Amino acid sequence: MFRVLANELRHVVDFDFVALFLYDQVTNKIQNAVLETLQGPEFLIPSDFPAEDTITWWVYHHQEPVLLSSQDKDVRFPRVMELHKYYGVESACVLPLTTAYRRLGSLSFGGRQPNAYSSDEVRYLCLVADQVALAVDNALRQDELRRQKAHFEKLFELAPEAIVLRDINNRVLRANQEFTKLFGFTVEEALGRNINDLICPGGSLKESEALRLALKSGERVDAELVRRRKDGSHLDVSFVAAPVSVDGSTPEIYGIYRDITERKQAEEALRRSEAYLSEGQRLSHTGSWARSVSTGDVFFSHESFRIYGLDPETKVTLDTVLSRVHPDDRSSFVEKVQKGIREACDYEDRYRIIREDGSIRHIHVLAHPVKNAAGNLVEFVGTHMDVTEQHLSRKALEDALVEINSLKEQLFHENVALRQEIEETSMFEEIVGKSSALQKVLKELETVGPTNSTVLIYGETGTGKELIARAIHNLSSRRSNAFVKVNCAAIPTGLLESELFGHEKGAFTGAISQRIGRFELAHHGTVFLDEIGEVPLELQPKLLRVLQEKEFERLGSSRTQLTDARLIAATNRDLSEMVAEQKFRSDLFYRLNVFPLYVPALRERPEDVPLLVRHFAELFSRRIGKAIHTIPPETMNALMRYDWPGNVRELQNVIERAVILSTRGALRVSMAELNAKGNAAPRSKEPVAQTRKRIRASVPPLDRDQVLQALQESGGRVGGADGAAARLGLKRTTLIAHLKRLAIDPQTVVKQS
Repeated sequence: MFRVLANELRHVVDFDFVALFLYDQVTNKIQNAVLETLQGPEFLIPSDFPAEDTITWWVYHHQEPVLLSSQDKDVRFPRVMELHKYYGVESACVLPLTTAYRRLGSLSFGGRQPNAYSSDEVRYLCLVADQVALAVDNALRQDELRRQKAHFEKLFELAPEAIVLRDINNRVLRANQEFTKLFGFTVEEALGRNINDLICPGGSLKESEALRLALKSGERVDAELVRRRKDGSHLDVSFVAAPVSVDGSTPEIYGIYRDITERKQAEEALRRSEAYLSEGQRLSHTGSWARSVSTGDVFFSHESFRIYGLDPETKVTLDTVLSRVHPDDRSSFVEKVQKGIREACDYEDRYRIIREDGSIRHIHVLAHPVKNAAGNLVEFVGTHMDVTEQHLSRKALEDALVEINSLKEQLFHENVALRQEIEETSMFEEIVGKSSALQKVLKELETVGPTNSTVLIYGETGTGKELIARAIHNLSSRRSNAFVKVNCAAIPTGLLESELFGHEKGAFTGAISQRIGRFELAHHGTVFLDEIGEVPLELQPKLLRVLQEKEFERLGSSRTQLTDARLIAATNRDLSEMVAEQKFRSDLFYRLNVFPLYVPALRERPEDVPLLVRHFAELFSRRIGKAIHTIPPETMNALMRYDWPGNVRELQNVIERAVILSTRGALRVSMAELNAKGNAAPRSKEPVAQTRKRIRASVPPLDRDQVLQALQESGGRVGGADGAAARLGLKRTTLIAHLKRLAIDPQTVVKQS
C-alpha cells in the first residue's frame, strides 16, 4: 500500500525517497517502519542513534513540519545532517504523523537536489500525512487486535479454570479443555447443549434460572455453587460470569468455573476445628490472644471476649485490656508487658480484672514472643485462663485448712491443758481433810459450783486454790469441756494479752502463726486465772469486757470473737487494798468479787495435817516404789507443831523428800531441818482470823454523811490514831480513795464546820 502511495505521489511532488518513522515514547526508540527509495541508496537511521537527535523526535513533540532546503543551511540537527551527507540527501520535508487519538511519528520526504520543496508542496504533503496517519493508525490497531485475539485464544485454552461461552439462553457456544477436565464433558459434547442439562443438579434449577436472569439484566455474578460432573458426582465451584456485547451485538455470557471442593473441605475442617477449639476454650475457661508490639492492637478469641466481658465487635487494644485490670494490679501488669517487650522473652502473669457488672475475675496469662526473619520482635501470642473458680476453691481450702489448724491447735492446747491438769493434780487426787474450816469451804463450793457465777478464791500460796477451782468446774455443767489455767504472775506482761486473747500471724515481732487465746480455748468451759492481782492495769479493761460482754479481739485482728467461758480467779493478795492504792480497777474488782471464797491456811486446820501426811506418804511411796509402813509419833508431832508457811505445797515437798530418805519402812523427817525452816520462814503478825476477816470484808460500804461526821470529829485529820480513818475502821489509803470518789476536801469540811 505504501509503495502504491509513493508512486502516485511521485506525479505530484518530487522526491527520491519517502520514509515512515514511528516513535515509541515509552522506550524512547525510533523505528524505521516503511521506506521507499526511488533513486540512490536507502536512507536508514542506525538503531543506536539517539532519538533526541532525530528530526522525528522533534516533530513528534512539537507537532510542526520541518523543511530542510540544503545540507549546509540547517544547524538544528547536526547529526542528522551528517546522515544526509552520507546518503546524499540535500533537502527534506518531515511531517508529523498524528491522528485525533494519538501521535505516531513522522512522514519524511527527501531529495538529492537542494530546495526541492516549496511552501505549497509542504501544505499539500501535510494533508497527505494526515491521511497516511489514519491508515497507519488503522493498520496498527488491526495488528494489535490480531495479537490480542491470539493472546486471548491462548489464554482461553491455557486458563487453569473452566471457561464457558454461552448465549443468553444458556446454550454452550464454546468451552475450553479445563471444562472437560472439571466436568467430564468433551467440547463436542457440550457445544449447543443447555448448560443446566450438563452440570446443574436437579435441585438447583431455580437457583440457575435466577443467575441467568441476573446476567440477562446486565449484572455481574459471583457465587459459590454445587455442580454435577458427567459421572453424577457433585463438586463445589466458584462461579464468576458477566455478559459481554461487542459493537451492540447480542450479549454473550462468559462464565468461569473454579473447583473449590478442597477449599470447602478445608474450610469445613477449619470450622470444626475452630468449633472444637472454641468449645475447649469455653470448657477450660481459656482464651487465646495476640498483641502487635508496634501498634498495641490485640486479637481476642471468642472465649477471651467472654472472659473480659467485652462485646466481640469491640476493637481491642492494650489500653482496653489495661482498663479492665484491677487498679492494684496495673503497675505489675505494665511492668510485665514492658519487660517482655524489652527482653523479647516468655512471661507469665496473674492479675484481677473488673468487668462491667463489677464482678472480679482472676486471670492467669502466658505470653510468647514472635520474631520475624530478621530476628525483630513482631508480636506476642498467648493464652489467658479464667482461674476464678480455682482461686475461690483454693481460698476455701485455705480457709478450711486454717479452720482445721485452728481446731488442731485448739485440740492440742486442750490436750496440753488436760495433761497439765493430770500432772498438776496428781498430788491432789482428792481434797483431804476433816477440819471444820475445810468443811465450810467445801459446803460453799457445793453451793456455787453448779452456777455460772464468777468466783474469787482468796488464800495464801500453797493452800490448794487451784484444786478448789477444779472442784468448782467439776461440779458445774461445764465439766465435760476444758478447764484452762493461766498463771498471770508467770507470764511476762507484754505476752499476757496474747496468752489470754490470742493473736493473728504478724501481729507483733515473733508472731509467726496464728494463736488461739485461753478464753477462746475455754469456750463452754472454765478459765482459771491464778494470781489475778498481777494483771497489769492496761489489760484490766479488756478482761472486764470479757466478763461483762463475753467478747474480745485477738491481737492484730478487728474481728470480734465471742466466748462462753466461766471465770474463776484466785489471789493471795488483798485486792481491796490494791483498789485503794489504784493498782487494781474497782469495777473489775466488783465484777470478780461476786462470790468470794476463802481457803484456810494449813496452820488454821492443824487437825488435817495427819491425814495429809498419811495421804502423801502413801502416794509417794507408791510412785517411788518404796514401802512406808509406819510413821513414828515423834515425826507426826513435829509435823503438827510446825507452822507450815508454805501450806500444803510445803508439806507435800517435805513428805516427798522424807519418803526418798526414809529406810526400813518408817517415815523419818529431819527435825533440825524442819526447825531451821520454821525459824527462817516469816511469821504473820496478824492472826489468821483477822486476815481472813479483812480479806472477806472487802471495801466497806460508806455513805457521804459517815465520812463527813468522821472528818468533823477528827478536825479534818485523815491518818493517825485519832484520824478519820481510824474512827471509821479503815486504812488511811482506803479513806483517801473514798474521799476522791465522794469529791470531799477535808480542809473544806473543817472550815464549813
